[in-house]
Amino acid sequence: MILEFWQGSGDLWNALTVLLRAAGYAGTLGAAGVALFLLFMSGELTADEATAARRWLAVLVLAGLLASLAAWPMRALSLSRMPEAAFRFEIYSGIARSRFGDAGLLRLVGLVLVLFALVRRTWGAGIGAIGAVVIAASYVAIGHTTQYRPRQELAALTVLHLTAVAFWFGSLFPLRNITLRRDPRSAAETLAVWSRYATVFVILVAATGLVVAWYLVGAARNLTGSWFGWALIAKLALVALILLSAFGARFRHARLMLRGDVLAASAMRRSLGRQIVIAVLVFYATAELVSVNPIDYGHRLPG
Repeated sequence: MILEFWQGSGDLWNALTVLLRAAGYAGTLGAAGVALFLLFMSGELTADEATAARRWLAVLVLAGLLASLAAWPMRALSLSRMPEAAFRFEIYSGIARSRFGDAGLLRLVGLVLVLFALVRRTWGAGIGAIGAVVIAASYVAIGHTTQYRPRQELAALTVLHLTAVAFWFGSLFPLRNITLRRDPRSAAETLAVWSRYATVFVILVAATGLVVAWYLVGAARNLTGSWFGWALIAKLALVALILLSAFGARFRHARLMLRGDVLAASAMRRSLGRQIVIAVLVFYATAELVSVNPIDYGHRLPG
């Protein structure tokens, strides 16, 4: 939204599309992340915590679904520039046959699949995890991964990146419920189990994200030569902030919780809340990022 007006065009529909896209990221990837969380962590949760996690899953699926559905009339308005276009069947038929439609359908399938994680069975968690990957894959059906070389590598890396991001973000919601345990030591032990999984996913986020950025930007000097580069810098700064917050909580609050410090558990809960807020800002920066293009150094696909 900010870039839309900084670039001078100031198109209201495009600006609103950026906000809606960010909301869609938070809802769909959050739901995917909770499904993955249940796959890896269900054995460590109490009955109440598992119920709370599934409740978060349902809420995030609903949020992702609403944002995804709202994107269709917004797309129609953006293409036609006429409010009455939102009520014309013909334009929706064209959108459905486009890459936007393909991505939307794939995302819908993913959201349906992650709902299977609501079933208290191993197979339900497995299908939910497949849905999480499908949701991540829906985001490579449109956008930069379809416009730039090397297309296959960009698509595969982006799916891995988004799946790892989803696990991190989606986990933050049920983790806050874990900090409410009466025994902070027990909560800290469960957080330690999650941290072992999270370490792998964070490494995956960083590695795939940096390679994708390198493929798209090409050279460091291109960062400051386009709005894409500046949006990427803003995103990286926010990611660094959330990592600092996470590591600070891990090595400060978690250690105190192991000693039975109840106040540390409350501090951990607040830290997780801040991480959710920062993560939403990361999604907003990403939404701005995909609305602009990097400098073409010969890697843009024709057409």
